Amino acid sequence: MEAGEERTAENLLLLETNIDDMNPQIYGYLYDRLFEAGARDVWTTPIYMKKNRPGQMLSVLAGEAQKEACAGIIFRETTSLGIRVRRIEERLEADRHMAKVETKYGIVACKVSAYGGHIINVAPEYEDCCKLAREKKVPLKLVQQEAMKAFEARLGD
Repeated sequence: MEAGEERTAENLLLLETNIDDMNPQIYGYLYDRLFEAGARDVWTTPIYMKKNRPGQMLSVLAGEAQKEACAGIIFRETTSLGIRVRRIEERLEADRHMAKVETKYGIVACKVSAYGGHIINVAPEYEDCCKLAREKKVPLKLVQQEAMKAFEARLGD
């Protein structure tokens, strides 16, 4: 949840299907389409299916309002013939907000997560770091490290 968003009760669903006969190049496009349709998260898990065939379990976390759109995308874009749907009884979420930090390479947005009033994670935005690494011709990991140093300096001791 981004800063300024209100928390609302939401009926979350988990849509899952097992796929063993699809060109793996399709997954990136599929993920994009599902996120565009409002999926909260999308992931695949390697599995073994009948006759010991390797496959992927596609999992999509979505609100009730996005169920039909996401199911339609899964049926149209994959080789799936069926989708399991499970209700998520509860989902705990960390509070999240963005914080911008000034580094020697430029400004980087960082996603800050907190739970129980304590910061639990800070992650420099990948795209910001990539852009600066290309512009300044430095390794990506250096930009990421500088962003973390700048964030830690901002917090103080």
